Amino acid sequence: MDWSAQEALGRATGVVVPAYFSAAPPDDLVRRLLWMTLGDCHHYLPLEQVWVVVDGDERTARLAGEVQEALRGRLGASFHLVPLAENGGKFRAVREGARGLLAAHPDLRYIAVRDGDGDHAISDLPALLRAAEEIAAGRDDTNVLIAGARASRHHPMGWVRGELEAILDRVTIDALAYHLARRGRALDLAYVAGANGAPDLSSGYKVYGRQAAEYLFGEAPPQYASLSKRDYWRYGPETVPVVEAVLAGATLGEAARLTFNGQPTSSFGDFAVVALYGELLAWVWTRLGIPPDVAACLYDNAACRALLGTTAPGAETLDTVRRHALERTAAHCGGAPLPPPRPRPSFL
Repeated sequence: MDWSAQEALGRATGVVVPAYFSAAPPDDLVRRLLWMTLGDCHHYLPLEQVWVVVDGDERTARLAGEVQEALRGRLGASFHLVPLAENGGKFRAVREGARGLLAAHPDLRYIAVRDGDGDHAISDLPALLRAAEEIAAGRDDTNVLIAGARASRHHPMGWVRGELEAILDRVTIDALAYHLARRGRALDLAYVAGANGAPDLSSGYKVYGRQAAEYLFGEAPPQYASLSKRDYWRYGPETVPVVEAVLAGATLGEAARLTFNGQPTSSFGDFAVVALYGELLAWVWTRLGIPPDVAACLYDNAACRALLGTTAPGAETLDTVRRHALERTAAHCGGAPLPPPRPRPSFL
């Protein structure tokens, strides 16, 4: 087995940190979370290869600037700060950061994306890079995408979002498999553990090989499908790159990472769950050309495993998300009739 020294991997890696905090968390908490995200980066890679992209928020930019100067005072070097003029969504911030980082550092082999809220420990980066390096060596290129897999979706995000995210990830995998099979290709999941019933595609901690990153964040035009432009850049930062990477021939992989046992703050918590997951499901289906009757089957296959349906409010949420996603899909397909919900079995 070939082995790359960690120092060499660090020199070959850049990190993009999209940062945005709502007005709710106080300044001291935001500073602490940014420091948790950035304070140890110099142990793993050169700080000039860390780009923090602030998504159009003056307070976040000011506090990130304070952390930047504190690091510079301690270490004589600091991360690169990119304050965007307008709030365009996390996906747009990631794209801008990745483009700039790749252009500024043409020798980089990998781009890692980590959130700025302290949930993505820099100490987990070596495991993700090792997974990427092994797959890349087998392929003889860097068209790879590694997701940092959490031990639990529910603990950091709560019961409902954890359940819906697992459904989204399972449906995404099944939709990709269906789409590729119709074109004579098989979905390669040899490097994906899927320990919690589905690969953790919605994890925000990812490593992209340079070839994948150059395509996803540079060459590939936006594929809006059923999403509005606004929602594409806000809802799409995790699901969209996975789908587009697979369509472009990338190999998916997973590596375990830490996660908060309850997040101190989350911008995604401001989104209505029905809109967030319903719109993303519809995007997956419309982007991949999945007919509404097949889409309904894929959703029902995933939802029937969800414990969310064991409570009346949970079952109602599942039905509402299903209806929203299928209505958006049917509208995009020219008004196809909606497949009715299937009755739940009386016994298991």
